[in-house]
Parts: sequence; structure tokens; C-alpha cells
Amino acid sequence: MKMVRVDCLGANVSSIGFGCASLGGRIGARGGIEGLERAYEAGITWYDVAPSYGDGMAESILGQFASMKRGSVFICTKVGMRPPEISAAMRFLKPIARASLAVFPAIQPRLSAMKSKPFKVPLSAELIRTSIDDSLRRLRTNYVDVLALHRPTREEVMREDILRAVERVVQDGKARAISIAGESKGVIDGLRESLPYRLIQIANNPFEQNLRISADIAPRRTFITYGSFSSIDPLASRIKSDKEMLNGLREMGYQGNLSEMAAAFVVDYALATNSAGVTLFSMFRKEHLAFNLLRLAQAPMLHQLNRIAAALSKDRRQTEPMCGDSNDRRIERC
Repeated sequence: MKMVRVDCLGANVSSIGFGCASLGGRIGARGGIEGLERAYEAGITWYDVAPSYGDGMAESILGQFASMKRGSVFICTKVGMRPPEISAAMRFLKPIARASLAVFPAIQPRLSAMKSKPFKVPLSAELIRTSIDDSLRRLRTNYVDVLALHRPTREEVMREDILRAVERVVQDGKARAISIAGESKGVIDGLRESLPYRLIQIANNPFEQNLRISADIAPRRTFITYGSFSSIDPLASRIKSDKEMLNGLREMGYQGNLSEMAAAFVVDYALATNSAGVTLFSMFRKEHLAFNLLRLAQAPMLHQLNRIAAALSKDRRQTEPMCGDSNDRRIERC
């Protein structure tokens, strides 16, 4: 396993991190813990969770796994998003939905459309205090390595009472470092070196090349990236319509059908562009873990990927709607 240095923690961590957004939702407790254990045995030490993940169940399930390994795993949790209200009937039907999905994976989009989504709540000093205490209880630990503000506004990132609250969390030993997760470019623009945010979590894929922009704006911070697989379908569609791009990928050694080529490319791109940070993947299935480890081992050079990425970025700029356009469709964030 490739390790990277996180200076604010004074530690080396796995360059691949485990994203737990579906833990407790699409993935049940038993299968979830099996997947977490499998990743740990493969050398993965970074686990990313939030109170809103898995309909509010992800932290508790992760806590079952991590409580016996606390000294050898790194946990990032968040504050600022809440899970949707789930009725008793819906909780009863969850295992049935999971079983149906295993047999009929094509129903995934329909199930996702029916599911209530987590929602953002305004950040406050009191929310930060109560949220971290609740998270520690669910995670069965007395500290997390990172506490992240979850989709904060620019005003929240700068507000004095919030700054004092997160600094107090660190002083009290409840978190070792503070991060921003799922921020907009507008939030990063205002980051000063004196602010306590030592890590930044952003989406990063060939269609959303946020890391390239953010690294220049916010230097000396560790980047945690996610959202690689959200670009597989649009990339496969783009490859299908562009024989030059298809031939270029084949010349680089990519094989298989269009979806397989797209999946390999987006993972390679995510790992190559964030070689000094942690890249998050959901890896509850054995084959997904194996695939990510294989791509990490092969590690193509970034310059080999940039030609394809530049073409995709150019396409995006040419077709991107104006701000406020009602047709602007956003990919859901971590």
C-alpha cells in the first residue's frame, strides 16, 4: 500500500481511503463490516464518514469495526449535514431493498430517486459541540483524527464563533485536525494560512478538475478527493463518440469495454492528480477493492493522462450552462 504524509497529523496514512457514504444505507451492517475488514487487511488506514451517511447509521457501524483498531486507523467525520427522517416502515423495508438490489442491480437508479436525501443545517458553535460529542459516542472513541465542516458556506468558514468552536474541539483532544469537506471554489478563495483548516476535501475527476485549481489557491494543505466514479458514464459516452480518444486510450494500454476503460481511466486520474493526498473510494465489494489496488500498483504518469483530461475539460467549458441556468444538473456531493 502506498502511504502519504499528513503533516497536521504527524503520520503516514494510506493513499487510498475508504468512503462510508453508503454504509448503513445501501450496504448493511454485516456486509459493511466485512468490506471494512477486507480493506484494512489490504493496508487501508483512512476511513471517511459523517453523521448523515447511511441514513444516520454509518458512524455506529464504523465504530464497531474501528473500536478494536483505534491506534492503527484514521477517522474523519463531519458536521453540518443531517440524515433524512426514516420511518419505521422504511427501516423495515431496507433489507428487502438491499436483497432486491443484489438480484436486480438495474433498479439502483429508481431506488436512489425514491430515497430521501441528507440536508444541510446552518453551522453554529453549539452544533459543532453537540455533533462531535454524538459522533464520538457512535464511533466508540474519545477522538477523531479529522473533523470536517460539511459543505460550509464561505461565511461559515470565516465566522469567529465557528473558528473558536473548532479550535476548542482540537484543544479538548476531540479532534486532531480540522477540515473543510465538499466546499465550493468560493470558499477556498478566502482561505488564509492563519485559518485552522489543514485538510480540504473536494470532488476530483476528469470532468471536475477542482484539485488542479484548488492546489494553487490553498497550498500547504492535504487534499482528500472523492467523486471519481461519478464520471464513468459520461466518460464512456464521450469515448463512444470520439474514435480519436478511444484510440488514444488503447495506445495507453486501456482495455475492455467502454465502461471498463472509463473506470480504469478515472481511477488512474484520481490517484495521479492527488499523489500526495488521500483519494476516497467506496469499496464494499471485493472486486472493487481489488480493482482500486490494481490501479494503484500500475500508477500511470500524470502527463500520460493529461491529454485526455484536457480534451474533456475543453468539452465541459464549451457546454457548461451559465450560472443559474435551470438546466444545470449537479452531481450529488459526499
